[in-house]
Amino acid sequence: MRRKALIVEDDESTRRLLRKLVESEGCDVDEAKDGEEALRFLRIGEQYGVILLDIALPKVSGTDVMEYLFLVNPALLERVIVVTGLNIEEIRKLFPTICHALPKPVIPNRLMDSIHKCLRRIPDEHLTLQ
Repeated sequence: MRRKALIVEDDESTRRLLRKLVESEGCDVDEAKDGEEALRFLRIGEQYGVILLDIALPKVSGTDVMEYLFLVNPALLERVIVVTGLNIEEIRKLFPTICHALPKPVIPNRLMDSIHKCLRRIPDEHLTLQ
């Protein structure tokens, strides 16, 4: 079974770059341009091997998306890679169980290393939303 990734990024060019990198790893990709769209994907029960999440998003922030995951299924936070221009240390303090936090602009090799680590962390059967 192919792994699935969710990319949550409001900037279209960054979203395209992230999609290209993730697809090169053999993952199917869902895209959300804001946190509201991301929550819709998560609520329908999609199982994601990795979630690439910006923090500064319109409508619903990336922080709000992570708070939702924390309440519904904290194990999913272990599949989140935060990709942001904001302070990474603050994000790690608020959500210490996320897989990784990377600064923008994205360095492709660092992102690919983070994706590999996230995909190996926990089995998919533990990631279904309740």
